[in-house]
Amino acid sequence: MTSLANSVRSTLLAAPEVSRLSHLRRSTGLFSQGQVADAVYFIEEGLVKLTRTNGSGGRIILTIRGAGHLAGEEAVIQEPGSYYEEAEVLTSAIIYRIPREVVSRTIASNPQFSTELISYILKRRLALAEKVELLCLRDVEYRILHYLAELSQLVKPSEDGQGYQLPITQLELADLIGATRETTSTTLNQLERRGLLKLSRRMLTIPSPSMLMSAATSKNSNGKAEAVPSETQ
Repeated sequence: MTSLANSVRSTLLAAPEVSRLSHLRRSTGLFSQGQVADAVYFIEEGLVKLTRTNGSGGRIILTIRGAGHLAGEEAVIQEPGSYYEEAEVLTSAIIYRIPREVVSRTIASNPQFSTELISYILKRRLALAEKVELLCLRDVEYRILHYLAELSQLVKPSEDGQGYQLPITQLELADLIGATRETTSTTLNQLERRGLLKLSRRMLTIPSPSMLMSAATSKNSNGKAEAVPSETQ
């Protein structure tokens, strides 16, 4: 996402209407599901989770985004709509709030930015399609391996050299992979015994993301992660 991030920094952030939100703490809300989509948010530092809740209280984390990513792309559409999900800060963060008028003005005047934004949105759509595939065709262990390896790319290695620390609770991980907390916890304990991760309060440490991906690839090649119909597996 470097190309889009550079374009956002060079074409949008200097606009006087843009607000810099700094020193944001965990659990800070950026926008709510159903709220009028009046701004796009650019993540300079930190992690943000995007959560969708249904009418009966069921919840799923659609994605977790990091530095260089956007949140609230619904504000890009021509007619004002509403945010499809809720955005909440997961770590200490620096985020820019960009009013939809600024984005619309830039799209109209800058073809290169428009192309990069369209490419970004299409990649986000493909990521959601991949998530549907994972939820329908992969078991819980595979989903955990896949997403923890993916999330490791959004954070820097810990200063002590012990791996990558992901500030995510087991409940949040369960919401991300579409499983129960109990099933997620049991699987994480199994993976910890295999040395693939370390568990602590509100934190998962990944010694080696490549080991997670290798484990996922091995599981896939062994044919153990196909067509799983239930989260309880």
